[in-house]
Amino acid sequence: MDIKQFLKTLPAFEQFKAADIDALAEKMIVSSHPAGHEFITQGEQGEALYLLVEGTIQSVHVDEATGTAQEARDLHAGEMFGLLSLVENMPAGWGAVAKEAVTVAELSWPDFKDLFRAAPPIAHHLQYMVAVQLARDLQSRNKELRELMKQRPVRTPA
Repeated sequence: MDIKQFLKTLPAFEQFKAADIDALAEKMIVSSHPAGHEFITQGEQGEALYLLVEGTIQSVHVDEATGTAQEARDLHAGEMFGLLSLVENMPAGWGAVAKEAVTVAELSWPDFKDLFRAAPPIAHHLQYMVAVQLARDLQSRNKELRELMKQRPVRTPA
């Protein structure tokens, strides 16, 4: 698998210079994993940002307030997951498990920090993607809490 060529085919990276793509590719580790491999556990710090190269990943979220499983989502080749692992001490909002044998390219947090030196435009782009993910997670959490508040009876002071 030539990760440089794969990155160049993705819309998220098409506007970047070849040198920046090369710098990102050099920092990514490509590996294969069997079905059932758990990449991310909800509520724990992730180890890396993953780019799915082949296979399918199931992303699952459990509402922490109610304990109920939310809608699962399948991720396919070209999609990234584990963005919040690029934020130090940030627990993952979703879990991610391989539905079948998969190939991923991973970028660790230390390598992400080095990317600011090696390819600043891509590092800033990934940082922006993290901000968007955080905003989505905050909106989702706000919605979950509002639904929970609707289900609980209002207590009046005695």
